[in-house]
Amino acid sequence: MTDERVSVSVVIPARDDEVMLEACLTALSLQSDPVDEIIVVDNDSSDGTAATARSHAGVVVMTEPRRGITYARTTGFDAASSEVIARIDTDTMVTRGWAASIRRAFAADPDLAGLTGPAGFTRLSSGDHVVGRAAYAFGRTMHELIIGERPVMYGHNMALRRTAWAAIRDVVTSGDAAISEDLDVTLALLHSGQRIGHDPGMLVTIAVERTLRYRKLVAYHRTNRLTIAKYRRRPVRRGR
Repeated sequence: MTDERVSVSVVIPARDDEVMLEACLTALSLQSDPVDEIIVVDNDSSDGTAATARSHAGVVVMTEPRRGITYARTTGFDAASSEVIARIDTDTMVTRGWAASIRRAFAADPDLAGLTGPAGFTRLSSGDHVVGRAAYAFGRTMHELIIGERPVMYGHNMALRRTAWAAIRDVVTSGDAAISEDLDVTLALLHSGQRIGHDPGMLVTIAVERTLRYRKLVAYHRTNRLTIAKYRRRPVRRGR
């Protein structure tokens, strides 16, 4: 355990989502222990996404004209200057203790490479009163059983050390929509022998109705299958 403060950058890939981004950034501004850096990556938006980000003091706006979450993620992760890079989506609403939990977890465990946490549903929740955690946890458990690895870091709530990102940057796929981007990051860490934790204090809410659409669920099934196949071809190193 160390008393040294762990710095945290937050990366938010965004495209044509100015309304949800406003709420997302407002929630980030209410942290009990504010983050050190917020980077919004404008991924070729045609609305006011970039202007919304710039209206929040201290938010860094980067432009990634190549459409695709892998491009936006990599642009943001590469630009992050903190020891830990956290990643959320525009529809993620962090609770007040979210960043503090990330700091504590990484400070307490120098060998921890990645971290994820629970979630509830924004429409049913209010502030730090989060509803839907049990349903989310059930869905996570089922997904992890299918994947055969745990814990999975989802794009709406993940954090990893900048050194861990550097180690897997050339392993993860870039520019391929057939790959599940966040599962790719998860499996790249686990299959390179790095360890991922789950912290109950790293709590967010999400707009689950945006995920539970038939076409999206079909796409997730396909990209998950292809991403798992990618790592079945790679040798596995045992984690520490």
